Amino acid sequence: RIAFFSPAHGLNPELEARYRANRLGITRQLYFSGKNKKSLDVALSVNGIPVVTLELKNPLTGQTAANAIHQYRHDRDPREPLFAYGRCLAHFAVDPDLVYMTTELKGQATRFLPFNQGRSGGAGNPPSWQDYSTAYLWKEVWTRDSVLDLVQQFIHEVEEEGDKGRKTGDKHLIFPRYHQLDAVRRLVRDAREHGPG
Repeated sequence: RIAFFSPAHGLNPELEARYRANRLGITRQLYFSGKNKKSLDVALSVNGIPVVTLELKNPLTGQTAANAIHQYRHDRDPREPLFAYGRCLAHFAVDPDLVYMTTELKGQATRFLPFNQGRSGGAGNPPSWQDYSTAYLWKEVWTRDSVLDLVQQFIHEVEEEGDKGRKTGDKHLIFPRYHQLDAVRRLVRDAREHGPG
């Protein structure tokens, strides 16, 4: 009810029009608390609802993604409505070279995972002579169609199961790592262009 997703085919112009009517936004310096003047560097929203937060750091000013991770763990109260579980789908720590993300803030226990392309079979991102190594976030991952596709197809909530296969009540969000997202999209694109097999 808060967003219309890409139809599977172009046979229904009304569904396509609804999909095109979605409004994606970017907010710089989003003040998130009524208790203080703290703000986030960036929030991405779908139809006015924030779905992703980002802390952006620049090594030229002495800060890296590690500082953004520290900021999320120590300066972002998980009890604030914007940071409550399931309110935003992911929180990203970004600098010009590296990207990390989490789907749930738990104070010091917050676990960040890399969201990098990989470099020569290892960690990190390949260097870029024209742009930042993390420019793929803005040019590929955070494009309008990509964000809506992430929300529709890739981000899921799962409930943990105990040893005997019974649901425990513990839930968490699954957000794909970059290589998972890239691999699935390449496979789907190839199947559309060349058929199955």
